[in-house]
Amino acid sequence: MIEISSAVQQEKIIELLNNFNQEGIQFSFKEKKGINLYFETNANDLENASKIAKSAIKSQPWGSVLYFRTAPAK
Repeated sequence: MIEISSAVQQEKIIELLNNFNQEGIQFSFKEKKGINLYFETNANDLENASKIAKSAIKSQPWGSVLYFRTAPAK
């Protein structure tokens, strides 16, 4: 599971990652706690999955100026 912390654009992040499928990597939204969004992923390497999610968000017009953090969930 990975965690994404963002105070804004949460719905867009959820929509983007729920529909994401690149090189077989997929994400599925599980829950929200405050500004933290939690996603299940089929990736074995959670650190790499976090980087892929960050890159996907940054590639969006609304994501390029967004302040957020991605990390494997603890």
